[in-house]
Amino acid sequence: MRPQLATLADRVPAGDQWLHEIKFDGYRLMCYVMQGRVRLMTRRGLDWTSKFREVADAIAALPVEDAILDGELIALDSTGRSTFNAMQNALRVGTSRRLQLHLFDLPYINGFDLRRTPLVERKALLEQVLASARRSAVLHFSDHVVGHGDRMFQQACEQGLEGTISKRVESPYVSSRTSSWLKNKCKHRQEFIIGGYSEPEGSRTGFGALVVGYYDNKRLIYAGRVGTGFSSATLKSLYARLRANELARTSFDVPPTGAEAKGVHWVKPVLVAEVEFSNWTDDGRLRHPAFLGLREDKAADKVVRETPVHVASASAPKPQPPSRNRSTSDAGSVAGVAISNPQRVMYPDAKLTKLDVARYYEAIAPRILPHIVNRPLTIVRCPKGLPSKCFYQRHLTETLPAALRGVNVLEKGQVYQYIVVDDLEGLISLVQHSTLEFHPWGSRADDLDRPDRLVFDLDPGPDVSWQRVREAALRTRDVLAAAKLKSFVQTSGGKGLHVVVPIVPRANWEEARSFCQAVAQFMAAQEPSRYTAILSKSKRTGKIFIDYLRNSRGATSVAPYSTRARPGAKVATPIRWDELPKIRGADVFDVRDVSHRVGRGSRDPWEDYFNVRQGLPKVAKPARP
Repeated sequence: MRPQLATLADRVPAGDQWLHEIKFDGYRLMCYVMQGRVRLMTRRGLDWTSKFREVADAIAALPVEDAILDGELIALDSTGRSTFNAMQNALRVGTSRRLQLHLFDLPYINGFDLRRTPLVERKALLEQVLASARRSAVLHFSDHVVGHGDRMFQQACEQGLEGTISKRVESPYVSSRTSSWLKNKCKHRQEFIIGGYSEPEGSRTGFGALVVGYYDNKRLIYAGRVGTGFSSATLKSLYARLRANELARTSFDVPPTGAEAKGVHWVKPVLVAEVEFSNWTDDGRLRHPAFLGLREDKAADKVVRETPVHVASASAPKPQPPSRNRSTSDAGSVAGVAISNPQRVMYPDAKLTKLDVARYYEAIAPRILPHIVNRPLTIVRCPKGLPSKCFYQRHLTETLPAALRGVNVLEKGQVYQYIVVDDLEGLISLVQHSTLEFHPWGSRADDLDRPDRLVFDLDPGPDVSWQRVREAALRTRDVLAAAKLKSFVQTSGGKGLHVVVPIVPRANWEEARSFCQAVAQFMAAQEPSRYTAILSKSKRTGKIFIDYLRNSRGATSVAPYSTRARPGAKVATPIRWDELPKIRGADVFDVRDVSHRVGRGSRDPWEDYFNVRQGLPKVAKPARP
């Protein structure tokens, strides 16, 4: 399980729907317990169990059979204060003395998946687990206060702490960076990639300064030089690692020039430094930076410039009591999001209002969120409902809600921020802004250039029967199975079917597109009277276009369980392969049908989707089954 991460905020959120914790200055650990055996894993997936055996033994002594616990490992200095430098020293000498693991979440215990359980309830259960264990000097419950976030942040800064973490009381546990967890820092500090070092001057040995940067859309951006904060031992040990990683050429997209480049040795961008600084200059350089230590737990390719998200000064609406409607929402609020014009009719023929659509997405959230969270999105907005004018939008603008975040995407030589949803609040906020369709990328926002799903859109010509569309899906499934790929099928809510293939994100977009094109061309060559791999509509008469172009960087396809901006409130609906022969059309499911399918407790037709681990075959085209 990947950990949930917090987003840097420009202020502490107000209101009793937020709880606030101390932001610890250490290393994030996910603690896995399975039948008494314990593993301690870092954010990068490194196993640190052997490094901190005393911590692992303390976790093993907890009264649980199986569990996943989330926390921060810290080290105390001689004054009893948690500092990153103390943590670095503990790592260097390999001692568990003065180590503490502060646990703040419990997403799984004894067979129960608690990720959809409200945070405040998960923390209450975690506190009970720790209270029922024998007293430990290592394990501590990360306590919190509800509301009063400004006061707690001020006290944390006065005590010389790093800052605070604010979390929505009712939030689920989501394995990505979200706006339901916000972090506020007393001082500017973040990770930077070391891309070079300068020659030492005067009496200093080893090196003079580190040349650091961060990634922006796979480009390494120069951020300045860090020349203070090093002890003699650090200069010696770090210099040895820098020498071992030297390169003949720079990895920076635009390297420093002039005096900033004097005496610089370039190194592989693999080491990550924690840096404290006073601010950024207008030209994007660090002001008064100081080195705090190396981050062994964070991957260099994930380091980006942290930009605070704006947090409104007023608190969000408090959850209201349940209405008589079977939804947990009140008459004008869904999942804590106020719905303006709730009675505006979005689908006249289906008699569905804006509030009805919001309630649909609230009910279907556990099914759709895993397919759209942490992905760049293109949305279709219909401000006045159907049949009025609708439009596509993919860029994050100031008119969109604060519950969303952006991801930088290079587009035609310029960088734009694309829309990203992290949680239920973000999903419903987009519905509040009249969104009727969600189209995600085939890759995640934190790994844009490596897709983790392939989509074959089977688009029939106007004279092609539905029976042949179903046969095309089954044929696509068999061809993929011959290439040892498991696939899933969904109705599009329009004319055709989508065959979806989950893959591990190793191949790049060019490789993914080439493979999908080879599948489409193979099928067209085998049965040219039925299939075509050519986009031109003139070539589509009597045939099914196997659209492989969805598998290109920046291309999207409609999300599972997304409504369509078409008459009838149709929904793109995942189905089982054994259901397909009974399905009467691509637009057979509407909002009420899907709500009934899910609401009656039926099994998820794609329940194995996120458990599939398969790579893109290294072949030009799959063998014929």
